[in-house]
Order: sequence, then structure tokens, then C-alpha cells
Amino acid sequence: MKIFMSHSSRQKLFVKALRDHLPSSASLWIDEFELRVGASLENELETAVRQGSDLFVLVVDRDSNASEWVAKEIDWALQRERESGQTFLLPIVIEPEAWSGADPRIQHRKYLPVRDFTDESIAAVGRSLTSEIFEWLSNRLDSERTISPGELERRSNAELLKTADQLTSDLGSLIKAELLPYRANNPIALTDLLAALRGKRSIDITDEAELYGVLERLSSLHRLNGVEFDDEYAYLERENYSYKADLYVAIKRQIARRVAREIHPGMTIAIDGGSTVQPVVDVIIRRLRTGSLQQLSVITNFIPAAAKLLEELSSLGVGDHDRLAQVFMLGGYSRPVSLTTVPLDFANSDELLSSPAEEYNRVLEVTGPIDIAFLGANGTYGKTGLGTRNPFETSAKRWFVSNAKERFVLMDPSKLSIQQQVPFALFDDGLKIVTGETPEDQESLRRFAELVEPTASTLEIVQ
Repeated sequence: MKIFMSHSSRQKLFVKALRDHLPSSASLWIDEFELRVGASLENELETAVRQGSDLFVLVVDRDSNASEWVAKEIDWALQRERESGQTFLLPIVIEPEAWSGADPRIQHRKYLPVRDFTDESIAAVGRSLTSEIFEWLSNRLDSERTISPGELERRSNAELLKTADQLTSDLGSLIKAELLPYRANNPIALTDLLAALRGKRSIDITDEAELYGVLERLSSLHRLNGVEFDDEYAYLERENYSYKADLYVAIKRQIARRVAREIHPGMTIAIDGGSTVQPVVDVIIRRLRTGSLQQLSVITNFIPAAAKLLEELSSLGVGDHDRLAQVFMLGGYSRPVSLTTVPLDFANSDELLSSPAEEYNRVLEVTGPIDIAFLGANGTYGKTGLGTRNPFETSAKRWFVSNAKERFVLMDPSKLSIQQQVPFALFDDGLKIVTGETPEDQESLRRFAELVEPTASTLEIVQ
């Protein structure tokens, strides 16, 4: 989903911070990143508002009220509302006193207030905006189901194809989220899957036979990559990073805020792959912006972490040898499933033929010892440790565990009851495991705590 952020230049940092508190599927249109070199500013902005965005968010302060550019953007947004007949503009009010001076055409609307600029307040706005996004999507789905024949005739074929593509994408994502706990050894019956889907959203599927047809159609459109199914059962054969990014979002952010308190200036840290580790990068970036974190060395095999950190350092004007922060990427083959780098052997073989430890150790000659490693986990390994599905993923994980002074393992609750085939760390390694709790996961959390309690590892549950 594409969100156009209309704001004054004074609120640029707020917009960047807010971006870190939205679902990964929400992409923000921010002029400094989106404008093409040499492009006509007015034409680019008008196209972005009227054609290239799904939602228009107006950040209201005194400067935005006085901005001619913001006024133009509001005009384009309201014109689009008139043409579509659907709400498109949502205000966020930074300065309450500025709301009375905002465009009179929008002052009757509800808005999202910002109390202050603390991380907690920005996170609250992010949660509220996320709720508005989901409500907007839900209303859109409902309206798409009730399009009149006359309206269908008026729509272009391209617009209908875009709508159909979005609907199939949404349904595919919903199904994959439900299948996340189910593997070949514990598949879910299609009757149970249908009941779970109906519990989350109004779905016009009458029985498991029709659901099987839907699964076949979505699979042919590559919307269910990694999912195996027949006319009775379905399960997740392969976990993709994209499947997990939008699950347990609030808990993942709580975990990130907790463990990021352990990061101090001058440290060398390691960042493993995974959607539960990614929010730690977001916290690091906010601290780099404010100057509270400096002289940081980051070693990672996680491509999104490296890319996001480097993008931020570039926007801050950091040079190659500046010591605000340095990023060291472990090399190898890049896996599209996990968005991590793994040993080069994986490019041509299913067997790990050599150890990359010697190559990895060269990084430590530059950075010095690893103070803290932040690791993700796909599940447990028996009753003795943590594991992952792919043996190639263990190379960096085991190296991080062996070379870090402290080892934090970040797990959302869904992983606690999933058994994996390849161990990368044992509970006797003295791990600091951090997770969250939901009503649905209390029993699996209790059983997991019983495994950890008599070992050298600790378990912390964020609230």
C-alpha cells in the first residue's frame, strides 16, 4: 500500500520516524526519496497524489498551513476524493493550535493527534494509522464486492485488473498468515482453515471444496509460494521472510525496544536475519538520527538491515570512514526466501562443503570482538535448543553465537511451538531469549519456559 505524506520540511524527521512504526507492506511516498533526478516537481507530485497513492496523509502544523506546495497537494487529494467518491485524505495534527488554521474543507474530519515526539507517542500514532489503513482496506474490499454493472462499465480494464490483483494478494496473505504454524507433520484440515479464515474476515467461500479451488487459483498466480495442499489438508512447506513481516508487529517492536537498550556507543553488534530482528534496526536508526548512538560497528548477513542502515547513513551525509556507524556485510549467496547471505556452496549444492568461519573472522580483525549478537530463530530443536530449517542459515548464526559476548535471541510467540530440523544454539550456551505473549500462545509459552528454566539460558517476556 502506497501512502503519500504531505508535510512541511520541519516535520521531515517525524515522518521518517513514523515510517518505522507502520507495517512493512505500507510504503511511504516522501519527496526526497521518490523524486527522480531532473523530474518536474509539480508534475511528479500531482501524479503521485492523484494516481500513485492509495492514501493521502496530511501532517498539520503552522508551516504546512502556510505552504503553497501543501495547499496544492490538498487540492489534488480532494479532487481525487470527488472523482472516486471515497475518503482519501487523513490528517495527523502535530500542533493543535494549527488545526483551526488548516484548510476549511478538511476541518470537519477526524484526525490523529500527536501528543509529543517521544518514541512512545510516535508508536501510538503509528498504531492508530495502521488501524485506519486496515479499516480503509476493509471498506475497499466491501465496496469492490458491491460494484454495480454500470460502474463496472465505466471502469477501465487496467483499473479492474489492478483491483483483482490487490484482492488476490490480500487473500493470499491472509491464508499464509493462518498457515504459519502448520508444517508437513501437523497440517491443517481445509475445514479448519476455512473456519479460521471466516473468523478473521467475511469470506464468500461456502465449503472446503470451494476453498480448494481458491487455493489452486491463488497458487497458479504465485500468491501461495511455499504452501502445499491437497483437497483435505494444507501446510507451509517453506517460510518466506515476507510471510512473517506483518505478524506480531506490536510484540516485535516491544522486543526491539527492550533489547536495543543494551546497545551503547562504541559497541560492535551482530544482526542476524529475520522479521523479529528487523525492528531493532529501526530503533538503531532513530538513535543515530538523534546522535544518542555513535561509533557503532554493525556486522550482518541480513540484506534489509544493511540496506536500511546504509540508506540512513547516506541521508545523514556519512562518508566511507566516518565513525558514526560502519556496516560490515557477511558475503556469500543471497537467499530470496530469507533475504540473508549464506555460504557460496548453496548456489550450486544442497550440501555445506566448507566453513566460511575464516572469511567471517577477517571482519573481526577490523571491528574487534562482537559485544552483542541479535539472533532470530525459526523454532526449537527438540528440548535442547533453537533451530532453523536450512543448514546454510546456521553458518552465520553459529558464528555469531561463538563470537559474541552476549547473545540475544528474539522470537515472536508463534515460533515457540514449531520444531525445526537443524540446531544453531543450545540452551546451555547461555542465551538471552526475549519473546512476547498473547492469549493464544500462553500454553506454548509455558511449555517453552519449562525447557529453558533449568538451563544456562534465560527467558524474558516483554509486556
